[in-house]
Amino acid sequence: MKKIYSYIILLLVSFCWVSCNNEWEDEQYEQYVSFKAPIGSNGVTDIYIRYKKDGKVTYQLPVIISGSTFNEKDLNVKVEVDNDTLGILNNERFGREDLYFLQLTPEHYNFPGTVNVPQGVSVITLPIDFDLTGINMVRSWVLPLTVVDEPGTYLGHPRKNYAKALLNIKPFNDYSGTYSTTTLQTFISNEDGSYDQANPIVRNTRTGQVVDENTIFFYAGAMEEDLINREDYKVNFYFNPETKMVELSTKNENLKLEQLKKDQAAYTIAEIMDEELPYLKHRYVIFNIEYTFVDYTSVEGREIPYHVKGTMTLERKINTQIPDEDQAIEW
Repeated sequence: MKKIYSYIILLLVSFCWVSCNNEWEDEQYEQYVSFKAPIGSNGVTDIYIRYKKDGKVTYQLPVIISGSTFNEKDLNVKVEVDNDTLGILNNERFGREDLYFLQLTPEHYNFPGTVNVPQGVSVITLPIDFDLTGINMVRSWVLPLTVVDEPGTYLGHPRKNYAKALLNIKPFNDYSGTYSTTTLQTFISNEDGSYDQANPIVRNTRTGQVVDENTIFFYAGAMEEDLINREDYKVNFYFNPETKMVELSTKNENLKLEQLKKDQAAYTIAEIMDEELPYLKHRYVIFNIEYTFVDYTSVEGREIPYHVKGTMTLERKINTQIPDEDQAIEW
């Protein structure tokens, strides 16, 4: 009798082991197609891409086959521009149309409509070629993509945003980013050009946006960065790689921009390793600037002259252990 019980127990254990083993080998979840494009607090995915001399750069967007096992079959995943989601996002998030995300226009991007995911492979990248020449960063530009379902072959992930990628384009160069401007002072000038130095207007930070490989722009003086007519107050800062001087310019003659003390507008670049984190490099861009301009839109029929002077400092923290430059920088 004991032998019969032992035999039964052995059969039960064997059956359980085989069942459990097969269960783990089987797919536990549906194998849906999705992008690796996590949404930030702004509702989109910020992607930082270096502005190169010709304005062209390629971004690799990960395409993922979800599941607990490797991709079971060879797939040709179709990807296309999503023309609907961005409009819904803008309506939900913004009360002003001038702050809306704009959909990137076709001359600025190109990508294959189909990406092959071989059997046994669960992650592959979709190459997106960007041409950022002439892009105007007064507005935020988004390339919205979506996975196109092929019923019977594959489906995009049903979870919200997984099968969509709202890529917010953030080009950068060696000089773009958020500058400390606590020592940059803006004064209202008198008719004779003098100004009261006791009452400066100061902003803690100012953001420099990319124009091209060696040029960024700021909004003049202390003009608000979300001003409705901010386009009118763009001032280009060109970092001359030969003279190591900062040269100011604008396309708007009404701004009456004049750079003062041009011979004192040299910029310095310094790189210092962190004392406590040996892998972290601090890169600084520092320069002094002085210029005048007029605000010709705040008061109808009147120009308000301003005098701006002081120091601007950019600190960029770079993790030297990360090979990809866009990911190594702590944005």
